[in-house]
Amino acid sequence: MSQPLRLLIVEDSKDDANQLLSVLRPAGYDPSYEIVDTLPAMRTALEYHDWDVITSDHSMPQFSAPAALALAKEIRPNAPFIVVSGENDLDLAVALMKGGARDYIRKEELGRLVPTVEQVMRDVEIGRERERAELALRVSEARYRRLFETAQDGILILNAETGQITDVNPYLIKMLGYPGNYFIGKKLWEIGTFKDSEASKSTFLELQTQGYVRYEDLPLEASDGRQVAVEFVSNVYVVGDEKVIQCNIRNITRRKEAEATVRHFNLLLEQTLQDRTVQLEALKKEAADSTYSISHDLRAPLRRIAGFTKTLEEDHAGKLDHEGHQSLQKIRASTEHMSALLDALMEVARFSRTELRREPVNLTALVHRVAVGLQQGNPDRKLEFVFGEGITANGDPRLLQTALENLLNNACKFTGKCVPARIEFGTVTQPGGTVAYFVRDNGVGFDMAYADRLFVAFQRLHSADEFPGTGIGLATVERIIRLHGGRVWAEGTENMGATFYFTL
Repeated sequence: MSQPLRLLIVEDSKDDANQLLSVLRPAGYDPSYEIVDTLPAMRTALEYHDWDVITSDHSMPQFSAPAALALAKEIRPNAPFIVVSGENDLDLAVALMKGGARDYIRKEELGRLVPTVEQVMRDVEIGRERERAELALRVSEARYRRLFETAQDGILILNAETGQITDVNPYLIKMLGYPGNYFIGKKLWEIGTFKDSEASKSTFLELQTQGYVRYEDLPLEASDGRQVAVEFVSNVYVVGDEKVIQCNIRNITRRKEAEATVRHFNLLLEQTLQDRTVQLEALKKEAADSTYSISHDLRAPLRRIAGFTKTLEEDHAGKLDHEGHQSLQKIRASTEHMSALLDALMEVARFSRTELRREPVNLTALVHRVAVGLQQGNPDRKLEFVFGEGITANGDPRLLQTALENLLNNACKFTGKCVPARIEFGTVTQPGGTVAYFVRDNGVGFDMAYADRLFVAFQRLHSADEFPGTGIGLATVERIIRLHGGRVWAEGTENMGATFYFTL
């Protein structure tokens, strides 16, 4: 592939110019060129174009090589200038070379032109690379200086051999209140803010051997006596052939004040939480004890009512008419219902006082055992159970079994009119990755407008005549799940089933 070459030819003979081109093209160059033979024409060419090489005849009717060389040095001082002349004049060649010409080639020796151009192009590329490197260095130095001057940390630059400070940035001057010339030329341990000279010398020696030092909390003294807490980080690195130390000094006074404030409020919060926890535990125990005591104490009058009812039935049955017997049956049913409610209350109180014992639990196995019991207890019903395999959790196995028994008993109860009744147990992943367990049925469902009443004790969405029960089962489930740090909720549609979810 031909190499491009921007060539300005100062020549009054087109034949000589073409001869010059005929030498370069076979050597692999593809010149884009312009031929000029007067000073104005050359000036225009130099001002409007950049040239890789300039060749010039020595003597022309309106121009000469010395004049062309002087103009090239004025406008394009870096453009290589080669004299191509028919004259064999050594003194002239030496004079032009001293004036800045790159070479003097006789037209009879044009074969020398190609290696000269090759060398010129190599030198030009080396010069351009050097210029690019120098420009990059200047840009880098300017960028570093700008960062150094505007940094929001204090910075000291030290000679790594002597420990003398060679530069200090404005932020450190402002932070400590010393003028810039106070730092320059001094050693680190000679600065008033680093009064402990032995410690500073020890730090400097550590830097020289390890190349890195960091202090999380170093107290410095400002010029006005203020104590300034700083984070001090030093590194050794090489600039050119010289080792330097850069010390970054960050003011952490406000951060330490904020941390102290946070620690203070954390202590207050921790104490408040401890106080509230003690109070809540006391209230919870008091409520549970009260519920248990009330439930226990109500049993005595309830037993007396049941005893009087039995006495009436056995000893005075002949004195009661049909309506009287119905009243006794209603009294008996009411006492049995109230007894069931008291049992439920005591069960709720028992769970409130239960200490949680966590361990790995195979929920699939628990559900399977409950399902077997439901099938045996309802031999005339067609119950279809669907279980997810290998479902496990970390929790209290006894409490989790009680929760699942309540959910599955509910599902069995409210699918009483379905053939077949389908009850499913599985898991679903919630947004955020939390696993939720669910029990789903195809029973009577419920109106979502009343979903908030489902887990409240003794709240029922269906009558006791239609579906018997105390209304305490889902409240028990809610307490058990809450003890496990989870939550329980339900979704349903009337006559289209319900799904009860819980997390642990």
